[in-house]
Amino acid sequence: MRRSSWSMIITASVLVACFCILLMMTFGYRGAQEEAGAAYIENGVSDTGAANLVSAIYLNYRLYDTLFEILIFSVAVLGVHFYLVQQKGSAEEVTHIPESQIIRTSADLLFPPILLLGIYLVLFGHLSPGGGFSGGTAAGTGLLLCAVALGADVVARRLHEAALERFEWGILLVILFLVLLPILFGRLPLTDLLPRGGLGNLLSGGSIPIYNALIGVKVFIGTWVVIYAFVRYRGEV
Repeated sequence: MRRSSWSMIITASVLVACFCILLMMTFGYRGAQEEAGAAYIENGVSDTGAANLVSAIYLNYRLYDTLFEILIFSVAVLGVHFYLVQQKGSAEEVTHIPESQIIRTSADLLFPPILLLGIYLVLFGHLSPGGGFSGGTAAGTGLLLCAVALGADVVARRLHEAALERFEWGILLVILFLVLLPILFGRLPLTDLLPRGGLGNLLSGGSIPIYNALIGVKVFIGTWVVIYAFVRYRGEV
């Protein structure tokens, strides 16, 4: 096994261990409670500063659950990459599809608004429907369109694909650092340290916009890693 593969496995193992430690530090189950969701509806805006209660719940009240969702996404990306590497020898050679001028023109016209839509969903996810997961996925579809129009290898060279994978794991480490940072100030992990800001303002919601931005970039990169892995080991789109 290559050295880079071992380093990724070790990194993934360390991240899983960190999540397990976090679980032991914060776990406490009090049993099912009646009308538990009513508190979110009544106090969500005032507690978090986010107008979008969905973002307020999964990036503040239930941030712990979201961390596991991010970990599952990371493991899924890693699993796709390693599985396709193992299957590389058995894959049939697929002829490269010639570039179509219609598709190329469509990509030139559609990629900027698709990327802009993804950025909007990420930045305003705490104020309106959207967030890091949906915004990152939307932007990732723009890269798929570029891969169809230009060829995946061309897009990969422009994005520096190898460095991009390491950057994706770096984002996960940053998220872990942010959720554990309150410990240094004598507070519980996952505690929001930033002010809530004025309701309806872009700079509101405490740490929620930061988490949205990090998740959005991670999902955007992870989407491309999966797309390029399939193209690289299964054939051009």
